[in-house]
Amino acid sequence: MTQSRSRLPGKRVLIPLLLVLVTALVIWLFATLKPTPPEKTAEERTWPVRVTTLESGALSPQLRLLGRVETPWRSTLTSAVTSNVEAIPVLEGQTVAAGDLIVRLEETEVALLLAQRQADVHELLAQKAVEQNQHQADRQALAREEALVEIAERALERERRLGESNLTSRARTDEARLALQNAELSLISRRLAVTNHQSRLQSLEARLQRARALVSQARLDLESTRVKAPFAGVVTAIEVSPGERVRGGETLASLYSTDRLEVRAQIPMNRIDPVREALTAGQPLTASVEVGEKQHELVLDRLSGQVNPDAGGIDALFRFRQAQPATALNRTLDLRLSLAPETDTFSIPVSALYDENTVYRITDSRLEPVQVELAGDRFVNGRQELLIRSPALDTGDRILITQLPNALRGLKVDVVTPEPEA
Repeated sequence: MTQSRSRLPGKRVLIPLLLVLVTALVIWLFATLKPTPPEKTAEERTWPVRVTTLESGALSPQLRLLGRVETPWRSTLTSAVTSNVEAIPVLEGQTVAAGDLIVRLEETEVALLLAQRQADVHELLAQKAVEQNQHQADRQALAREEALVEIAERALERERRLGESNLTSRARTDEARLALQNAELSLISRRLAVTNHQSRLQSLEARLQRARALVSQARLDLESTRVKAPFAGVVTAIEVSPGERVRGGETLASLYSTDRLEVRAQIPMNRIDPVREALTAGQPLTASVEVGEKQHELVLDRLSGQVNPDAGGIDALFRFRQAQPATALNRTLDLRLSLAPETDTFSIPVSALYDENTVYRITDSRLEPVQVELAGDRFVNGRQELLIRSPALDTGDRILITQLPNALRGLKVDVVTPEPEA
């Protein structure tokens, strides 16, 4: 009993120690047999971008202008006479041809005035005929009165001789002298009548011309009661109504020509010099505009002779090269004016420009900044592009068009395909 009890404490110590050893052995085995994770190496980030391929050429800068349709052929029709409005065959907005009736006035008063003027002409013609007849009679009477003066002179001379011989009385001599004086006075009056014939005839002729001019004026007034379109165009306003009394000079209607439309647009001052040089050299500058879903071509015709107050440029006047579109006056149009071509230029999207004068060329998948000079804008399929030039760029270079917030030299990029066309 004593020996068995003495072995019990040794077993009690041995069993925990074995458990500890086994546990340590298991832990060591797990630590030894644990798989080693692969080591990670730091990789440089690559940014996906889009690019455009440059192609050099002589490209024309374009200006986007806002123009207004107008025409120098715009007429305000007024009344030439005082009369009543009889009829208005057309209304505002209607298209008329040259010579079409727009307003008809009553012609009764003007017709009466024309008849009066014609009567004045007939009266003066009659007076002219009377003057011609009177002149013929005066010339015939002049010869008779000259003969009567000679007779009276001989009678007076005879009485004087008889008086010297005391064969007649003084009273008879005085009577002969009086008869001579009366004959001479009549002769003077007749000669004056013959001499003044030409003056009287000229006076009658002048009055006759004046009367005929008044007849012509009355005829014009009669014709003006039919107010007609001076050219083919569109009626913009009718200012009167049937039955209304109008006076001379009062506005009746207005219209503009559809065959001579122009577009007025303001060119900025910093672009005036090349435009003026092109006009002086005879180089045509064209602009495109869309009217009614159709493209129309305009040609720069001339520049305005003045600068309007508070204006930032000079007005330019464009004319349509071919058939003019059907458009309303004062309509606003969006123009694209093409300037003279600029050599050795490239066209890039607006998104390719950084800091107003920098683009990034992609070389070996890394960004390389290039300083450029802006040569203007151009528009392709309604999209704005920039014209640039730089001696450091060449045809075939790929330029970044994606706007990166951290774009800098050496940044690694990955070009996304397909590339957009330049």
